[in-house]
Amino acid sequence: MTLALPEFVRQLQPLLAGWAVAPLADGWQLRQAGRGVEIRCQTLPMLQMGALALPRVEVNITFSGGSAEQQAAFMDDFQRHFRRGGG
Repeated sequence: MTLALPEFVRQLQPLLAGWAVAPLADGWQLRQAGRGVEIRCQTLPMLQMGALALPRVEVNITFSGGSAEQQAAFMDDFQRHFRRGGG
């Protein structure tokens, strides 16, 4: 993702509502009604495009338990929270 880790953390906060959240060394473990989600982040080198330098973070999401529909719903919420306008 082309954003800095502090920005990722800020945008993630509304998505965490309703989940029991435990911090990990490199992310968060979410638990809710017998299912879990691990979100792990790693800062990557800046993406240099001419004079423009963009921060980057690699995000890995791993599911445990829950149905395919619940996992898809989580990803829909995740993408909605990180959607950016453009033009």
